[in-house]
Amino acid sequence: GTSRDVDPNANDLQVESLARFAVDEHNKKENVSLEYRRLIGAKTQVVAGTMHHLTVEVADGETKKVYEAKVLEKAWENLKKLEDFTHLRMFSFIT
Repeated sequence: GTSRDVDPNANDLQVESLARFAVDEHNKKENVSLEYRRLIGAKTQVVAGTMHHLTVEVADGETKKVYEAKVLEKAWENLKKLEDFTHLRMFSFIT
């Protein structure tokens, strides 16, 4: 299906929870300790479940970094799976 934007400022606790989940899963998988800072953007896409495309700001020590995370969610199977977590090196911060 087509993807739709989710307002990252809408205080959607489910979407923020998924963003935190993505950072935690990446930390476990890569044995790193990125710290979740904020959700910058989000899209959802209905597939066999819902694919959440999340743009997440993290702290790597004192350095701000931005990642694009893809989290597959199948509520009826109680499944959440991090599909991808990619560093966006060219992202410029808007303060």
